[in-house]
Parts: sequence; C-alpha cells; structure tokens
Amino acid sequence: MIIIPGPASAVLGEAIAKELGFEATLLNHRLFPDGETYIRFPEAIQGETVVLVQTTAPNPDRKLMQLLFMARTAKDMGAARIIAVIPYLAYARQDKRFLEGESLSFDIILGMLESAGVNDTVLIDIHNEKAVEALMKKHEMRIHTLTAIYYLAEYMKENSYQGAYSLSPDLGRSELVEKVSQLMGGGFAFFMKVRDRYTGKTTMKVKNLDLDGKDVVIFDDIISSGGTMARAIQGLKDQGAGKVAAVCTHALPVPGANEKLKNAGADKIVATDTVESIYETVSVAKLVADFLNTL
Repeated sequence: MIIIPGPASAVLGEAIAKELGFEATLLNHRLFPDGETYIRFPEAIQGETVVLVQTTAPNPDRKLMQLLFMARTAKDMGAARIIAVIPYLAYARQDKRFLEGESLSFDIILGMLESAGVNDTVLIDIHNEKAVEALMKKHEMRIHTLTAIYYLAEYMKENSYQGAYSLSPDLGRSELVEKVSQLMGGGFAFFMKVRDRYTGKTTMKVKNLDLDGKDVVIFDDIISSGGTMARAIQGLKDQGAGKVAAVCTHALPVPGANEKLKNAGADKIVATDTVESIYETVSVAKLVADFLNTL
C-alpha cells in the first residue's frame, strides 16, 4: 500500500501514513501562473494499491480537479487499486433534486471519480447517509462512509464536557447524536430546522429543555456560515444552559462565521482536520488508518 497525500491534505496524509507504519509518498505539485495545476508522481506505482488523500475545501473546484488528475495518473501508471480518501467531499449536500432542473452534484462528482479510475472512495461524515446508499446502486465504485463523531465526543469528554447534554441541530443527524449521548453521559435532544428551498435560509424551532446550568455539546457535520449553529447556541443560552460547545466534523467557516458563534455565546468550538481550520482540532488520521487496514 502506498499513501500519497494530495496538495490539500499533505499534513493529514502523512499522519495517516504514520498511523499505518508507512512513509508517505509526496507528489510533485505546483500551480502555473494562470492557476492551472501540475501533478507528477515521483516514483513507479505499477501493481500497487494506491491511497490518495485529498480534501476538497476550501476552493473545491481546484481541489477536485487535483484529485481527478491524481486518480487518472495513478490509473495510467498501472496502479492495481486506487482508494480515494476524501476527508471532506464538496458538492455532497446536493444529493437530490429539490427543484426541477437542479444539478445532482453529488452523483456527478462520484461519476467523475469512477471514470478517473477510483475503485474505492472513503468519505467522512457525509451530509446524508441515505443518499449515499441510493447512489451506491448507480456506481460500480465502492463507497465507504465513516464518522468522526465518536472521536469528537471522546475529545469533549477529556476537555471538561463529560456528562454534557448532546444536541443535534436537526432531525437528520439525531440518530447518530443520540448514540453519542450515551458516550457523553448526558441527555439528548434535537432542533427542528426548516430550510427555504429558494433562498436557502434556515429557521429553527428550539425545543424547551430542562437545561438550567447544564453544559451542552451541539454536534453537527458542517459549520459554514455559522448562522444555524449560532441560533442554536443563543437559544440554549436563553434557556439557562451553562457552557455550550459547537462541535463539527468539517469546519468551512465563511468570513464572519467565527464572530457569529462567539457573539452567540459559544464557549468552545471544535472541528476535525478533514479541513484545516482555526478551531481546536481532532485528527481523523487514526480513524482512516484503522479503516484502511480492513480493506
């Protein structure tokens, strides 16, 4: 097995290789003045199982193209099996057509990876697990999904949140967060979130909970604008919650998001290293390495 980190996941890719007891093979990579990407594999990989590690944020279009270049080049060089570890997969949120004529971007991206020669794709905390199950029937490429939520929960327990209430920001993630609540040792609940299909704006119904003085951890898959999480934090603080932590797998904060969370009263903000961010970080290297050992 050869571990090859892409330009977007150099640190994480090397950490995964170290967990597996390998030394990562680093690509030759540069950008041309006009923004195009140059990719070169520095050594022969014919007949090998090649693991490509490449996240796709920020700047998803460029990073997806880099991943496709890597996969097709590995195929052309005779790799026996190509495993794409994509810590964060962009465009996966558009997993069905909410309005007639919309691009089904998740399906399109999977098709591009398959065409480029990828045999297995490893994804972490994808937005909609049920959508993955449906799309797997359309592709020969094997799609594996992992969750980092238990690693995040252990981190929170070790950092003064043991016994905290576990909260899901919506119904879709509630089943997973309910399982995590057993590990955290506190209660469990979820918000009802309604999204306007035309504007994308979300509104949240905050259920009245007995949270007076109780610490809370909100577990989400993505923090981007910070608006949904900030409204959740504010609602919890209004109900008398003690410390409130905003925890996610993928931190994709746009300008102003951090300020929203802080102003709403977030006492702690934690993410994983699927994407580099300014927040406290929990590594998914062992999670990925342990899974690769099963393939």
